[in-house]
Order: sequence, then structure tokens, then C-alpha cells
Amino acid sequence: MSTLLIEKDGSGLRFALIHRDRLYAYQSETRVQGIRDDQIFLGVVDRNVKGISGAFVRLPGKEYGFLPFADGEKSLPSGSPVVVQVKRPPTGNKKALLSRDIALPGASVIYLPLAKGVRVSNRCEAEEKQQLKALAKTLPHGEDGMILRSAALHAEKEQIKNELDRLRGVWQQIQTAASHKSEPCLLWSGESMLTQLLREEEGRLESILTNDPAAVPPDCAVEIRQCEHPFLLYNVERKLEKSLRRTVQMKSGANLVIDPCEAMTVIDVNSAMAAGGQNISQTALKINREAAWEVARLLRLRSIGGMILVDFIDMPTDADREIILYEMRAALAEDPIKSTVHDFTALGLLEITRHRVREPFPALPDLPCPHCGGTGAAIFPYEEDAEDA
Repeated sequence: MSTLLIEKDGSGLRFALIHRDRLYAYQSETRVQGIRDDQIFLGVVDRNVKGISGAFVRLPGKEYGFLPFADGEKSLPSGSPVVVQVKRPPTGNKKALLSRDIALPGASVIYLPLAKGVRVSNRCEAEEKQQLKALAKTLPHGEDGMILRSAALHAEKEQIKNELDRLRGVWQQIQTAASHKSEPCLLWSGESMLTQLLREEEGRLESILTNDPAAVPPDCAVEIRQCEHPFLLYNVERKLEKSLRRTVQMKSGANLVIDPCEAMTVIDVNSAMAAGGQNISQTALKINREAAWEVARLLRLRSIGGMILVDFIDMPTDADREIILYEMRAALAEDPIKSTVHDFTALGLLEITRHRVREPFPALPDLPCPHCGGTGAAIFPYEEDAEDA
């Protein structure tokens, strides 16, 4: 079970998710700025790029996003307004990825105003999918569409209907706002960070610890406890600093070295100071299993997305690699962001893809000791070589 920490200070609200005494998520209202995932904008088509079958769309604040053409579409009229949703925020030199397929998330459903029919979430287990498909047949729906989340299985039909009505109302407001504007503008800012965290952790959240109980939605069913300094109580700043280093230590003494590149993120698993045993392969397997869960935690905490390659300690058998594949998938199943564990490459690297939803945290550099330069030996100039201060 998890504990959500909410702390209000002079700069706004901060959120931290503690699970198994480890920091799994951290968000700050001051950090989340600019274009974000799921936001809906009224944009203006700037220019078509036929070579990549899409158009650049002008957004507020002199920002631009890329909108792929729909099937059979050749171009879009330049200067025409278009309602778009951010499917991937800008990262580095890459523009935001936009879509006209609008999706409004709720607790039990995702409302699709421009689609038709009822679908079920791909993140559900096979048995849940069958139950949701049966539920879908009993739900009335019109010309719009929806995706049922697993949470719909534990909701009353009236709750689902009320949520759909609320989301339909949100879409109506978006359409009304767009009809009165001609210049690029924000139409919908998306879910609040707190609402999103509460939805993602539904069923796993044991309690909320906060110095501002008024920040918690009144319909929240989780136990709320008051604390003057929840971040200090759980030493969140220290946990965050240790998790953002290039080299992250694990409990066994092994470590992970995380190197973000332009096209991917590479993670190296090192035995380092981990205690070894007589059976080298069993030691490697033990460290790799621990590393799989730590990699999953850090991907979520650091908001790492895109392609990820993990170089585990060499494993001699296919059976050991299958164990790591299982552990990696189990660990990422707790991640609310869609991730896919592919397989080991020919060079023995595990390939993972994770949906990119926000700018990743900048990694903290591993600074060598100023006295020894990382060598472990003191470095002082000889007396004859020293300069006067």
C-alpha cells in the first residue's frame, strides 16, 4: 500500500508517493509548466509537410506542434483553426505531438467525443477485459465513444453514467470556447496533478498525509491525516536527490548507471559492492531481479519515456533471462504510464518502450571528490610546484 504526501509551501503544492518506503512519484506545481500531456488547444495550421504526412500547428506562446494527417488526408488549409490534444509533450528539440482524436479521462471511463462504440482498456488483464466487454453491452451510448477502465468493474452503472455526463459537459464547454476564438489558445488544461495521482493509485492508496487538508477533493475516500511537514517526515528531498543521480545505489550494494541520450536512455546494471556468493550465476540473477524493480521505479519517478535499453549483468541461461522478463513486466505493471517490455536484443540488452508524458527530470551529475578526483588518493601540489595564494 502507498502513502501520498501533499505539502503546501510558498510556491504551491508538491506531491510525493511513498511505496515500500521508497519514493515512486514526485510532482510540483512549479515544475509542471508549458505544454503538457492531454491539454486541448485551439491551434492554427501553419504549414503542411508532405514528406512526413503532417502539418505544423501554431499554439499559444509562439509554440508549435506536429499534427499527423488522418488516413487519406493530403493537406490542411493553412491558417485554418483546429482543435487538437497533446499526445506527447515537447522534449528537447522535438515538437509536441498533436492529435484530433480527443480523449477526456475519468476515473472509470475515458470519453471519446469524436469516436464511436465502447472499448476496453488494453492495460486490463484478459479476465477483466471479458468482464468489461460484458458490462459494455449493458451501457447505453449514443454517437460518441468511450473506453472502459478496470475501475468500471467496481463502479455502479449510475456512477459511470454520471461521469460520462460530466465529461460530455466538459467537451461541450471546450466546443463553445473554441467557437468564440480565432487565435491559438488553451481550451482545457487537463486533469490536475492531484486528481491524476489519486486516480492512478486508486485501490493502492492507504492514506494521505498533508499540511493542507483543504487541497484534497471532498469526495476522496482515502484516510487523510494532518502533518505540519510531511516531506521532512519522510525525508523526501534526500530520497529525490539520491534517485536523480547518474549512479543510483541499490540496497544490495549494486548500482544503476543511467545515461539519457538523444534517441534513447541507456541503463547499466553493475554489481559494484554487492556481496557475491560461490554461485556467480545465482548472484547475477539476484542482483538483476532487484535491478528490474529499481529500473521500473526510476522510470516513473524520473519521467523517462521513449526507448530504454537495460544492460543487465550477463546471465548464462535462457531460463534466467525469462525470469528477468517476468520481473520487469511485473514491476512495470504498477506503472500507470503505458510501458512495453519487448525482449533481449542479440547483444543481450533488454529493450523497453514507455509512453513519454512529460519532460524528464534532469539527472544530477556524479561529481568526483575535489580532493582525490575520484581516485581515492589525496592530490596536493608539491611544495616547489605550488603557487602563492
